Parts: sequence; C-alpha cells; structure tokens
Amino acid sequence: MNRIVAWVIMGLLLLITVPLLAQENSLFALASNEPVVTNAGDFRSWDGQYTDPGAVLVHDGQFHLFRNGFIGWPAKVQVGYLTSPDGIKWTEASESPVLGTDDVPYAGVAALASSALVEDDGTWVLYFYTWESRSGGRSGGAIGRATAPSPVGPWTVDPEPILTPGSAGSWDALQVNAPSVVKTDEGYWMYFSGNRDGLPTSKIGLATSEDGITWTKYDDPATTDAAHADSDPILQTDEAGAFVHQPRVVYTPDDGWVMIYRQVQRSGMELMLARSEDGVHWETVTDEPVWTRTSIPASNGFWFTALARHEDTYYLYIEGGQDRHTNIFVATHQGKLPE
Repeated sequence: MNRIVAWVIMGLLLLITVPLLAQENSLFALASNEPVVTNAGDFRSWDGQYTDPGAVLVHDGQFHLFRNGFIGWPAKVQVGYLTSPDGIKWTEASESPVLGTDDVPYAGVAALASSALVEDDGTWVLYFYTWESRSGGRSGGAIGRATAPSPVGPWTVDPEPILTPGSAGSWDALQVNAPSVVKTDEGYWMYFSGNRDGLPTSKIGLATSEDGITWTKYDDPATTDAAHADSDPILQTDEAGAFVHQPRVVYTPDDGWVMIYRQVQRSGMELMLARSEDGVHWETVTDEPVWTRTSIPASNGFWFTALARHEDTYYLYIEGGQDRHTNIFVATHQGKLPE
C-alpha cells in the first residue's frame, strides 16, 4: 500500500476508535513504549520522515543494525549503521549513511537493506531489494548483495542482482523483495516475498545457495501449472484479498526454523509466527497474530520488521507510525516459542 494512503486510512481509524493500548499477554513484549531508534525529524535529513529496521544481526556479542531512512515513498533510500550492546540502547556508529540507492546501478527508485551476515573470513554481507516504480503498491524489483571489510564500508555492490523475478505468468513474475538470509553448515537459505500483480498477490518463497551469490529457487516437482512451473512459494494464504510477505527467519538450536511474517487482510496488518522442521515446509503456530496495529500504544500502524535471536531471547524490531513519521521499536520474547 502507498504509504501516503496508509497514513490517511490509519488517521481516520484513529479518529473513530478508542485510544490504542498495548496488547496484553502478547508473545512479544515491548521493551519500552518509546522507540529505540528515531528518525531525524528534519525533512532536510536523509531520514527525516521514515526509518525502518532493515537488517539486524548479532556478531561477537554485539548487535548491529542497518536501518533504512527516506522521505516520502517511493523515494531514494539511504542506509544508516548503528550498534548496541543489548539490542535496546542504540548508538549511531557512522555519522553518514554507509550505503545508498545511488550506489546500486540497477535500482530504479530505491534500494532497501533487508538482511546481513558476516562470513568466516570477516567479510560483511548486506542483502537488499530494489523498488523500480513510483507506484507505492505495484512495482518491479530484484534482490542484490553488497560486501565490505567492515560494517562502515566501503561497500561494494555486486554488478547484477542475485535473485530476479520469475518468468512471465509465474507467481513471482513482477517482483522479489524483503530477503531474509540464514547461513547454515549446508549453505545459505534465502526467504523472500514474491508477487506477480502487486502486493495483493504476494507469497513467500525460498532460494538456496552454496556460496551466497548464485541462488536456486525452491521448485516442487509436483506442481506443473504455469504459475509454478519454475518455482513454488513455501507459504501463502488462500483468503480472498489477503496476502503474506516480508519473512523474517532465524534458525535456533531450541526452536528450529522460526519465521515471523506479515499478513495483510481486511482487518489490517498483523504479524504471524510459523515454524518448520526442515526450512521448507512451514506451519503457522497459532491463528492469533503475535503483533497487530494496536500493539504499540498511540501508533497509527506498523510496517517493516527485523528479527534477531541472542542467547535465549528473540528481538523483534518494528517500524511504527507516529504522526506522519515512523520510528523503530523493539519487543522481546525470552525462552522457547510455542509449538
């Protein structure tokens, strides 16, 4: 949905509903009703209106956040870099953005950070996706990769996307976006959103790689129709007018494969929890969402998210709306997740 339209709708809803209160008994609890990272609040700044959590990871006991900042939407995006000792108190680690849309030669309008990891040799890797259209709801786009010797750069963008939309008529023919990459002993797993006619057709797919550069989309040999001839989604909804996207995935020794994904239906946006034994076949844990638009007090909605796990705690980062801006909040869950 176009962000401007979203603000109008959410604003009207606020006028006709009671004040929003934090959800009780939610699986994730807000660390604070105040954001942990705020936008600049100055429309002359690169992050003067919107900021979302982009990519987060824990490396050598420290949290690292590559957040997206932009004014208006669709618009050019810059990526800022922050660090934290506990995932809650953040400090800007670079005075200026470490990567921007102009650094990506194949980005039409925007390039947004979405996932990050550190290789065994110390190379930092940032996965991002592009937005090609001035339309807020229907746009082409691909997934790219950048590498650097340190999180502050200099970042080198691969010359070509590493994952592109499918062939004409396929379920992801228009756009692939919002990658979440997990590195395992067997290789790399990328979960992504894909659609063929804009967001209302969005589903969640999977691609795997031996090196993190060359990827193969998951293909179920049992499906032969045109939409699934080349690859298949691993998570979708059959509800009319609803769609799923923006997978945030981690693998843990206690809970196995865990996914937080965004579902959009008539009642609005919500976050759902899914689990998998093999990373391919997923089941939603509960019919109840783990996050809704009422989960942040006095917020007029939420948008993009990021997920990390450190020791026995999950950290869920959420872009929450406040007035005509967005900031980043964090909610946590300690211990095992429900099965």
